Amino acid sequence: MRVRAQEHQHKTDSTNNIVLYFKIDGAILDSTYMGNNESLKKLDELIKNELIIPNLDSITIVASSSPDGKEAYNLELSRKRAESVKAYITGKYPEIKKELVYARYTGENWVDFKRMIETDKNIPHRERLINIINSDRENGAKEWLIKTLANGESWRYIRKNFLPQLRTGAVCVIYYKREPVKEEKKEEPKKEEKIIPPQKSEPETPVIPLIISKPLFAMKTNLLYDVLSAVNLEIEIPIGKQWSVAAEGIFPWWKASRADWTMQLLSGHASVKYWLGDRDAKEVLTGWNIGLYGGVGKYDLQLFDKDGEQGDFFDAGLQAAYAHKIGKHFHMEYSLGVGYLQRDTKEYDKVNDTMYGDIKVFRFPWKVERKQWFGPTFAKVSLVWLLNKKTVKKEGGVK
Repeated sequence: MRVRAQEHQHKTDSTNNIVLYFKIDGAILDSTYMGNNESLKKLDELIKNELIIPNLDSITIVASSSPDGKEAYNLELSRKRAESVKAYITGKYPEIKKELVYARYTGENWVDFKRMIETDKNIPHRERLINIINSDRENGAKEWLIKTLANGESWRYIRKNFLPQLRTGAVCVIYYKREPVKEEKKEEPKKEEKIIPPQKSEPETPVIPLIISKPLFAMKTNLLYDVLSAVNLEIEIPIGKQWSVAAEGIFPWWKASRADWTMQLLSGHASVKYWLGDRDAKEVLTGWNIGLYGGVGKYDLQLFDKDGEQGDFFDAGLQAAYAHKIGKHFHMEYSLGVGYLQRDTKEYDKVNDTMYGDIKVFRFPWKVERKQWFGPTFAKVSLVWLLNKKTVKKEGGVK
C-alpha cells in the first residue's frame, strides 16, 4: 500500500511507500502476515502526525489482486480488499470522517506482473512471457498460455517468486488541503471571480517492490562418502548463468587400534564447471554441466587387517554431472570424474602389544612406491543446499 503525503505548507509532495499483503484468496487484513506489522506501524505514525487531520482532504484506497484465476473472481476479491483496508482505517481512526475515505479496486495487477518479469533476468523463457503479456489476447487466454508455457516451468517460478508479492492490498493516497498563497493586494476594479474547485490527481498505480532471490552459494555433501563415515563438505558458487566454481574438503580421521582399522584422509579439490543448455529456461545450478577438477591429499588406510598403506596423492581430470531440484532450497547432483591419479605410497604391517604399544612397521625395503592410474577417480551422489539472498528491487535501482 502506498501512502502519498502532500504537506500543506510545501509546494512539493513527500511520498511514503507502505505495502500490505494478503493471503491467497484472502480479503482480511492480517497484521501478522509477511511485513504487514511494520507497514501498519508506519501508517499509524503518518496519520497521527498533528498536521494530518486538520488538513486532510481525502483518502483514496486502490486495491488489486494477482493475475491468477478467474478475472471476475479477482475483481471481486480486490473490491473486498479495498473495503477491508477502508474498514481498518475508519475503525482505528474515528477522527477521520468516513465520507473522506474512498475504496477503489482494479482487479488483476498486470502492470506490476509485467514489470516483475521484465526486471527478473532469471525467470525461464522471459522473452516469450513478455510477448504473451504484450499481445492483444484477453487476460484469461494470456494466463492459460503463461501457465502452460514449457510444461509449466515459467509458471512454477512465477508462483514461487511473484504471486506472493502481487497479492498486495491497496494503494492508499492521502490528500491534504493546500495552504492558499498570500499575494500583495493591488487596487483593481472589482470583477466577478470564478471559483474553480481544486482538481484531485488520480491515485497512482501500485508500485510493488520486486523481491528477487539471488543464489549466493551452495553447500554439498557426498552421500556415498557419508555412508563410509568419510566426512566431507563442498562449497559451490555460481558465476553468471553458465559458470560455477567449487571447492571440496574430505577429512575423516578415524582410528581404532585394537580393531586394526584406520581411515584417515585429508584432501582438497577445486573445480570449474560450465552449465549446458538454455540457462534462461533453467534454475541456477540445475541441469547438465561439464568441467575440470584437480586436488591433492594425504591418507592412512587400514581396513580390518594387519596390512595398511600411507601416502600422498594428486589427481586431475574431466568431470560431468547432472543436478535437479528436490525442494525449495535443495537439489540432488550426480557426478563422475575421469582423469589421472598419482599416489606415492608406503605399505606397513600393524604390530600389537610391543614394548612401545601397538605400532606400524613399514615393510622392507623402506621406500616410497609411485602408483599411477588413468580412469574414473571419483563418483558422487550429493545432497545440495542452496543459500539465497533476497534482493528488493524498486524503480530506480536495487535497495
